[in-house]
Amino acid sequence: MKSVMAMRHRAAFLTLALACAVVFFALPVYAQFDFGGSNVSLTISPEHPAPGSPVRVTAASVLLDLPSSDITWFVNGTRVAGGGGLASTDVVAGALGTATEVSVAVVGSGGQTATATARIVPVEIDLLWESDSYVPPFYRGRALPSAGTNLRLEAVPRFQNPDGSFVAASDIIFTWRRDGRVVQSASGRGKSRVLIAGPALFGRDTISVDAVSADGTLSGSASVSVPETEPVLDLYKDHPLFGIMYHQALAGRATIPEIEMSFAAVPYFAQSKSANDADFTYAWQVNGRGVTSDSARPSEITINAQNSSGLALIELALSHATNFFLSSLGSWGITLSAGSAESAGSPFNAGLPQ
Repeated sequence: MKSVMAMRHRAAFLTLALACAVVFFALPVYAQFDFGGSNVSLTISPEHPAPGSPVRVTAASVLLDLPSSDITWFVNGTRVAGGGGLASTDVVAGALGTATEVSVAVVGSGGQTATATARIVPVEIDLLWESDSYVPPFYRGRALPSAGTNLRLEAVPRFQNPDGSFVAASDIIFTWRRDGRVVQSASGRGKSRVLIAGPALFGRDTISVDAVSADGTLSGSASVSVPETEPVLDLYKDHPLFGIMYHQALAGRATIPEIEMSFAAVPYFAQSKSANDADFTYAWQVNGRGVTSDSARPSEITINAQNSSGLALIELALSHATNFFLSSLGSWGITLSAGSAESAGSPFNAGLPQ
């Protein structure tokens, strides 16, 4: 009986040892690669090359001594390099969607042979992003994130098939990551767009996306580093006929050929959908005295220099009712004076006198 039990224990031990050995010697699997031998593996750098970019292909083996082996490299069946211990070679990726096959043949010092093949198919991915922070109408730049805002990102993959067609985004699996951690709620098949919280105050996030076609034949990645930005206050003239003159922000010091003028503050990149958001608090001062603005349009004030020297030091402090991280300050020295009719009638002049 003891002998039978001993044999069973021995068999179980051997089975466990064999399983451990299989796990220990298992070779890594790489997307888009097809290995012709179990003793050699190939890696490429960069992992997802762009069309026409240089690529380094490197051979590795846990069983063969590559430095003492004779190694020959082939690109699309043509010998391109060879020699003793030549464990890597440089190639150029083909056009978008064009496969380049890189093969290696290894002859060990003891006569052992092994081969492996890497199939490189370049793809392109554009990663577009912007914040949902406030920017004025017709703003041509990117809305930047500040504390409390969100990021909108979209991956635009160009995965070209051998027949020239492109893989639809709905047939691509996207994995989104923030600082290396997977964003599970945003990842999945067809999820090329994502809305996530922006960087924390004074922070910077690296957002990346991995894209793989549903059949696993094409893959690519892209990443972007996004810093948190402080909201910026700019001041504009609010013309009685043309409205807010968004094309021309006022400098720190400016002269305006008018006795009376309305001004509008624009809180670039603040957490809001409107400059007159109810959660905003605009604290205006003119020459050191507090000024009450219209409750319906708190971002605007009107100054009349009829009975004054004409110099107005405008100061503004912006805060938010619930986002205590939102704070911005601005100051401008504005001189109001009666000017020529020509100057007064040309609100779209290229610049203001300083």
